[in-house]
Amino acid sequence: MFRFACLFALVASAGVACETEVAPPPLTGEQITGATFIENLSIPNAGELFAAFNKLGKHDWGSHFRKPPAAPLLSRPQIALSIGVLIADGFLAAEAQNRQEVKNVSREIKLLTKSLGLEQDFVGRNNSIADLADQKQWDALDEELEAVQNELAASMAGQRDGELVTLMALGGWLRSLEVVSCHLAANYTADAAKILRQPPVVGYFAARLNVLSAKNKAAPIVAELDRSLPAIGAALSFPADNPPSGDAVAELRDLTTGLLNRIAETPK
Repeated sequence: MFRFACLFALVASAGVACETEVAPPPLTGEQITGATFIENLSIPNAGELFAAFNKLGKHDWGSHFRKPPAAPLLSRPQIALSIGVLIADGFLAAEAQNRQEVKNVSREIKLLTKSLGLEQDFVGRNNSIADLADQKQWDALDEELEAVQNELAASMAGQRDGELVTLMALGGWLRSLEVVSCHLAANYTADAAKILRQPPVVGYFAARLNVLSAKNKAAPIVAELDRSLPAIGAALSFPADNPPSGDAVAELRDLTTGLLNRIAETPK
């Protein structure tokens, strides 16, 4: 994991079932340790957020599974975004304790890493992920998925594709945000909606997209993400004592779902 001296820990918390009126607790120190660190900003990974939800009640994580892209992904930015989405999907499958879905996601990650010339960096992890799923070692599987993201980020940076690290992190964060907003839209409480207050993250990604190379900026999906981040930022930038309404959460769900569908499309 990339660690930096200055740490900004997101005020992240857990959702609740629709009949429960309990304020979501903050992430523990252990959960924050599992965050993805990018420069001076920490982004709790999908596994940490999903686990925090489970502390407040059982949730049907399997209802959020997605089908892998049906068409080939052509651009490297799109592939990096999709790897991030899939890593978040891996955390989701682990939280659902679905062995086959974990393996399905791992297989898709392997295919995409091959497209970036990183397959050898993932072969060992792919085998380990399958073994851990078969053994139902879900906590260890979360650690393995975290290691996958960190090692792929290091490999991307090592082959001078550092901009892809930002896109991979963005893809994973968008997928986590979609799952959270989908759950909250269906099981809304004002207290649970406070999890969506994450304005620094949007500002960070907007700034990073702004300094991408002209080639990566030209990718249609990158341009669309750049256009959409202000709307996401507006949805996540609310006063701590005034969380978004159920309708606003549903709008965020629709926006993130649309972006994820675009990430999975072959550019025209």
